Amino acid sequence: MGKAIALQGNVVAVPGAMPYPAAQSGAWMALPVQVKAYPKLKVGGQSVIYEAECKFMFTGVDPAGAPVSGQETVKLTAKSTKLQKKVLVQGDMMQSPYGNQLKIVTTSKVKTA
Repeated sequence: MGKAIALQGNVVAVPGAMPYPAAQSGAWMALPVQVKAYPKLKVGGQSVIYEAECKFMFTGVDPAGAPVSGQETVKLTAKSTKLQKKVLVQGDMMQSPYGNQLKIVTTSKVKTA
């Protein structure tokens, strides 16, 4: 059985727990997720997506208490399916070395072959 395809709004950004280099403590924050979608391929009025990207920002302190900041971008790209076009599907996920991740969580009724 195929996997449910991802639509706009089905991408979840999860901040990681690993501090940025030189930081002793701090936290990651996810900025809004950006997606690339097929403009004419829609399900229930929502576009089918094939790529998602999110910038994560880190703020913290080093052992001396000095501020540390950093950022990274996590990108999730569709793999080939039996469909004519590449699409993101339920379970697709990309995680950075810091633990920041993008994952697809969808209940779409439309599935890959």
